[in-house]
Amino acid sequence: MDIELPNGVIIQDIPEGTTSNEVMAKAIKAGLATPEDFKRVLGMSEQVTQSPPPQVQYREPSLGEKIIGAGETGLTLFTGGTTGLAGTIGGALSGGYEELKSGQFGTPEAARRIEQRAALAGQQYTYMPRTQAGQEQVKFLGEVGAELLPLQPVVPLGLFTQGTGQAIVPSIRQGVSTVRGAFSEKPVMPRIEPTFGQSAGAASTPMATVREATATNLPVPVTLTKGAKTREAEQLAFEKEQMKGQFGEPLRKRIEQNNLEVLQNFDALMEMTGAQAAQSGFAATGNKVIDALSQGWQGAKTKTSAAYAKAEKAGELQAPVSLDSLASYINQNMPESTVAPVINVAKNKGIQLGILKELDDGTVVALPADLKNTELLRRSIGNTIGIDPTNKKFGGELKQVIDASTEGLGGDLYKQARALREQQARKFEGRAIVANLLTKVKGKDDPKIEASEVFQKSILNGSPEEITFLKRVLFTSGKDGQTAWKEVQGSTINHIQEVATSGVGTDSMGRKIVSPAKLNDAIKGLDKNGRLDIVLGKEKAQTIRDLNEVLQYVQTVPPGTLVNTSGTAGTILLAISEVGGGLAFTGLPVPVLAGIRYANQFVKDRKLKARIEDALNKGD
Repeated sequence: MDIELPNGVIIQDIPEGTTSNEVMAKAIKAGLATPEDFKRVLGMSEQVTQSPPPQVQYREPSLGEKIIGAGETGLTLFTGGTTGLAGTIGGALSGGYEELKSGQFGTPEAARRIEQRAALAGQQYTYMPRTQAGQEQVKFLGEVGAELLPLQPVVPLGLFTQGTGQAIVPSIRQGVSTVRGAFSEKPVMPRIEPTFGQSAGAASTPMATVREATATNLPVPVTLTKGAKTREAEQLAFEKEQMKGQFGEPLRKRIEQNNLEVLQNFDALMEMTGAQAAQSGFAATGNKVIDALSQGWQGAKTKTSAAYAKAEKAGELQAPVSLDSLASYINQNMPESTVAPVINVAKNKGIQLGILKELDDGTVVALPADLKNTELLRRSIGNTIGIDPTNKKFGGELKQVIDASTEGLGGDLYKQARALREQQARKFEGRAIVANLLTKVKGKDDPKIEASEVFQKSILNGSPEEITFLKRVLFTSGKDGQTAWKEVQGSTINHIQEVATSGVGTDSMGRKIVSPAKLNDAIKGLDKNGRLDIVLGKEKAQTIRDLNEVLQYVQTVPPGTLVNTSGTAGTILLAISEVGGGLAFTGLPVPVLAGIRYANQFVKDRKLKARIEDALNKGD
């Protein structure tokens, strides 16, 4: 029997014995009416409770089923553009006529009833797929129907009219072939959307949050992709592979943006050091260090000389000194003078000052001496010691013998002068890392260390103890010394950047590519024994460690991540996934087949673009 619903929609072939409530429930569930339509009818205003349809586990259709589904899709396209279109138009005209007779035409309720009647009529004369594969393929077309303007020449336009589209999609979702199927429903086949191998909530895991915070807190924030943030193998593989693909330009731009951000962080770190000369090269830094040390050394010598002059003027350097113990030491160790020239220096300088006398057998004896000449002898020994281990050993022992001989002599002014001289020796003369920067090659005017080699030999080749000593000497050598240390920090940043960008690669703008492996090597080389903290300070050292870590997020993938570098495998899989070969056996017209393929590819491309946007975190 046929039944007309309160909204004017007619349902045909209702089984005999169907109750009014059953008709109401089925009509509402099929989307042909609403509960409000039935509230106006006496005896049919009860609340309808719809039980959820039984859920059936989704199963991927086989190739054969997909071919059959393609045939059904073609039939749907064909009937939708012919009989279905005619039915839709007829239903709309019929509904409009009925609304005109009732005087309701032009109201929102009348418009809705006309649309429902058009949809029902179009559905009745449009073939609806009965297989899962056919339903899924038509659903794809329904999803993009409103957007597929390029398909109009090959896909029947009637399929994408508003009424027909609304009729197709609910039918597929409910698994109903026709309106009469609303009274003998099939189980719903839920569509399981692909997750591309990602776990739910991966982007919000604690480690992902930590990585994002590390990248954001750099002086110049680095914008991570989803893969860089989560470090999930499948997401990273997707990003690396799509970077080479048709829609990979946003990903390629992001990797160039990240490289630029890393380079800008080097510039920011350089500004943080306050260095100026370092930007001109390592030689400029070397000159700053040597000049600061030289000025500090000269200042110390001036201060010491003034203290001794003051003590001498007060008569404190005239106290007599016995040097018998010194003469004895020289005589005993004269055979070692071939490897310790300082012994000969002490002997000859003592004779010159008239406080030692050489005998015929080559030995020496002490003559009367005062504090002034004894200090001159001691100073001469100190200037000769240098950094040779053997010379330092015997030179140190000679000074100890002299100090024992002068202990308790002289007044406070003399003691102050002696203390200043000791301080001068400790800072500028007793340690090779400083002394070598201040002295020249013996017999030449050439410095022992050229300015261009200062950073290499003092920082890159220096021990943590030596670097700490050099830092302390510069910091206590006045403003110039402190400025020189800033240049050392700047040269350290320059060194790390030069190593990290030493490859030949450049980006599309000609900027150097920062190598994660080389950056890591440069930083680890300075960091393994604490030199990075000593040179840069803890804050800047941690910043450059963070930069190193962020670059690993951006440029590397975890072990085991399968990235197809050639693209061949993806091409083969794409060819296999195409059902064009199978569709050729369906007998469908070529334009229909082309429409199916185009629609399927359109949906795939749209999803791929959406996933790339998601990878760039543009939806956050």
